Amino acid sequence: MNDSHRTRVLFVVPNLAVGGAERHIANVVPRLDRERFEARVVCIKEPGALFDPVRSAGIEAISLDCPGGKAIPKAFWKLRREIKRFRPDVVITRGFNAEAIGRVATATSTSATKVVWKRNCGDLHRSITERVVDRLLDRITDRYFGVAYGQVPYLINELGIAGDKIRIIRNGVDPQEFVPRDGGPRNAALAAEFGIGPNERVVGILAVLRPEKDHATFLRAARVVSERLPDARFLIVGDGPCRAELEQLSIELGLGDRAIFAGMRGDVADVLSLCDATVLTSYTVECCPHALLEAMAAGVPSVCTAVGGVPEMIEEGFTGHLVSPFDPHGLAEGIVRAIDPIDRAREMGRAARTRLETNFSLERSVREAERVLQEVARQPRAAKF
Repeated sequence: MNDSHRTRVLFVVPNLAVGGAERHIANVVPRLDRERFEARVVCIKEPGALFDPVRSAGIEAISLDCPGGKAIPKAFWKLRREIKRFRPDVVITRGFNAEAIGRVATATSTSATKVVWKRNCGDLHRSITERVVDRLLDRITDRYFGVAYGQVPYLINELGIAGDKIRIIRNGVDPQEFVPRDGGPRNAALAAEFGIGPNERVVGILAVLRPEKDHATFLRAARVVSERLPDARFLIVGDGPCRAELEQLSIELGLGDRAIFAGMRGDVADVLSLCDATVLTSYTVECCPHALLEAMAAGVPSVCTAVGGVPEMIEEGFTGHLVSPFDPHGLAEGIVRAIDPIDRAREMGRAARTRLETNFSLERSVREAERVLQEVARQPRAAKF
């Protein structure tokens, strides 16, 4: 430990762009007890949209502005200099380049505890190089943090991590940032922007438009739901590489204006207030998704694929429904059960909000992070180079 009574924690990340992992850091780091912790953030690449908010919250954040490739050696030396300047007790890395550079820079410059924070339950594009590097660097890695107990089999069986190195700190959301509608009137201006009528039922999906999120299954389910509930509308919030093909699929399915492609939005709480239910259709990687936590905080039930840590979050039949991946008819059935009658959606939404407040609040996540950080800072370190 440093001579100071505060535990110094350095977070090393690719950037602070808008994403679940980045939002988690932007939410947790500024809330660490400043009488016990001194935290800093280093971005290997560009700063990202959440960089300035983190700095505005009083956290020192630095961008090395090294995008990768030939810039990796430069990033290594710049990071090593920052580590020596800050003299951290714990260095937490996330993202492959940050994990590789961060662990080596730490091991060659300080005796700080080296932690990798894993936020996935599977690998879509993990190269042989990444696998080899992770195995080689495991011997100098003291701990691995996860965000869901559903990750543990993946971390142990697929990544080969020893179980005693793993600590789970679940994500959290501040419920005070969301005001449940609970059957009250919708935001009239926002509903009008999307062309949503006052008595129409709205099912939303808030996720980047990438293949693993499987919006295609949602659209196919929407077709089935619309045949049973003609007043249902389907709100697709987010953007990404699959947008054009999803818009084309929506046309082919004959969804017309029942499918609303809203693009990226900064007013998530307001958008959720329009929804009677939300959906996540990912077939892999989800652990403790912020989109689901935010829906819970907004008092909205969710119908989600039973992957990763999602079954830990949803109480089947009480706060939402769990379905199998790639099953549009099963998803449609779950949606109908959640929103018909509409009073059922309100009841499940209230239960979801209560579950969030009890088990997945941001305050609970921060306190658990503090406990684990102080624990690992005092434990013996792994080998150095």
